[in-house]
Amino acid sequence: MSELVRHPSPIKGPQGLAWDGESMWVTSAANGRLYALDTDTWNVRREFVPPHESLGVTYTGSDFRLILAPAIEETDLERDRRYVYSFAPEAGFSKCFPCPDFSGSFLAYANGTLFLSQAWDKKLIELSAAGAPVREVQLERRPVGMTIVDGAFYLATVNEDWGDGRLERLGVDASASSIETVRSFPFKPRSVAYNGERFWTADRNNDAIVSFTLRR
Repeated sequence: MSELVRHPSPIKGPQGLAWDGESMWVTSAANGRLYALDTDTWNVRREFVPPHESLGVTYTGSDFRLILAPAIEETDLERDRRYVYSFAPEAGFSKCFPCPDFSGSFLAYANGTLFLSQAWDKKLIELSAAGAPVREVQLERRPVGMTIVDGAFYLATVNEDWGDGRLERLGVDASASSIETVRSFPFKPRSVAYNGERFWTADRNNDAIVSFTLRR
């Protein structure tokens, strides 16, 4: 396990991360937009404005899936109805289906299956092609980011107070009781991505994107 390497983010409030083989795609909690970043120069390659604020994002191998949420006030939670959208740079954004109970923040994709996390309810949900829940995994901590590598979830999690950031590993088909902590974070992480060599997470509150390696 390597040290954490911090990279100043060229966008404010980096939140969702996804790697497509060429660029790191990042959603912004500051303005809700989606960006493609060059991880050699940390310059913005492209910028997109979704129809709503973007949260989690994942790459499917051909396009992206994002969770989009309306901009709301804390006192207007009834309007917090979140949807999964597809996105391709040349085709734009297209609504797919509502999140289960209109709730969800981050996504992961592997072998044709999309997974969604619900931080408040501490759940991972496997979705059908139509967006229906197929299987739920109840966790002890709040999932605030995930990716799938070699048949396992790598989850960014926090405690009840949204602190004590950790990276946890759980087999995609395993029960929650087999989850293991593989490292801690000295900040509140958001999202997890993997580019084939390094894992990445976002330090949203300090405008940084953080990379590290693991022995798997």
